[in-house]
Amino acid sequence: MEYKHALLIMLVSAMLTLSVFGSGCTDTEPEIDGTPTAVPTTDGTEDGTTEKTAEPTTEPTTPPDPQQYLIRIDNYMFIPVGDREIHVGDNLNWRNFEDTRQARVLVNENGIWEDEQYLGYMRQVNYTFTEPGVYTFYLKGRENKKMNVTVV
Repeated sequence: MEYKHALLIMLVSAMLTLSVFGSGCTDTEPEIDGTPTAVPTTDGTEDGTTEKTAEPTTEPTTPPDPQQYLIRIDNYMFIPVGDREIHVGDNLNWRNFEDTRQARVLVNENGIWEDEQYLGYMRQVNYTFTEPGVYTFYLKGRENKKMNVTVV
């Protein structure tokens, strides 16, 4: 009999503890919106009444942290396929991943390099873009498959 009372006391204690901890989880905190809001101001009008107008609040924008992107050269293509948009200060890394272990020659039409970039198998070339603009690249022998990089 004493064993049943001890078990009952432990069960009631456990349920009481769970209800105390569980009751704290049901309260909802007010949501805080991180977007800036307009601050109303009052301006006097000719008839003596006040009119509320909103002053827009703007926060200065900071440029994003410089990013580094890998452009794979494989099967005579740039991967990812298609044009790219990046920011000033970002870095592109072209790397030759050709299965045939063939060298490729990377060409830029804008003259960012003095010479064409010869890339042997698993070799790479990097370039950090410091000026906005549109830069066009292709692989020698595949002049019809160009990749444009737009720097904003």
